[in-house]
Amino acid sequence: MSTMIDVKRVVNRLLGRDKVVAKTTESREKWASEAQEGEFAFHKTNKWRQTPDFMIQTDRLLRHFGFTPEQYAGKVVVDVGAGSMLRTRFFTDAHLVVVEPLADRFLAEVPGCDLNNAAEVYSLPAEQLVEPLVGRSDLVISINVLDHCYDFPQIVDNIRQYLKPDGLAFLTFDMHDKADHMHPLSLTEKTCKPIFDDAKLKIEKVTTGVGDALGGAQTYGHGPFTLNYWLRRTDV
Repeated sequence: MSTMIDVKRVVNRLLGRDKVVAKTTESREKWASEAQEGEFAFHKTNKWRQTPDFMIQTDRLLRHFGFTPEQYAGKVVVDVGAGSMLRTRFFTDAHLVVVEPLADRFLAEVPGCDLNNAAEVYSLPAEQLVEPLVGRSDLVISINVLDHCYDFPQIVDNIRQYLKPDGLAFLTFDMHDKADHMHPLSLTEKTCKPIFDDAKLKIEKVTTGVGDALGGAQTYGHGPFTLNYWLRRTDV
């Protein structure tokens, strides 16, 4: 019996969506001058994130993916690419950690930015290993971020290092037909799996789309659908 993900794959092939130009790295200089400047400008003018609707949507989204607010109480949750507002506030009484390259600029220049409500904030790109986080994380979560970065294999390796032996990594991002100036990377199931394997992470589960969490849309804004991965360490 076909699963929904199988049906989507068939439809995507028929529509030519499997003809994707995959890309897993970009120069840091181009990422910084184009993608990051565009990202900062977007967050500085976006008012919706400061409304209650932002966390209402976040609640729907994370519950769709099987998370509950109390699930990580008293545990360490690392938010990779948090943006200017903390979606991980969803997790009540968790020790929240932010890794966000624009964190300092967001805190200084974006009114209402709440990143300082996290227990720890590192204003660093996801590609840079944060040594104090190694082996500490019960959950590493990244929502609508990794296609905006410049070195996917390095990020994945860092995420594995952050995880406790029984920790979970949850990564969800748009799949694009090709990269562009705001989305320097184009990530696919075909390109992601060997990178996870090399980083000693196993795919516990993979899905596409977000159900009805975003009102029917199956992406965060681009491409045919999201790719959603639940990952565990294989080196323990």
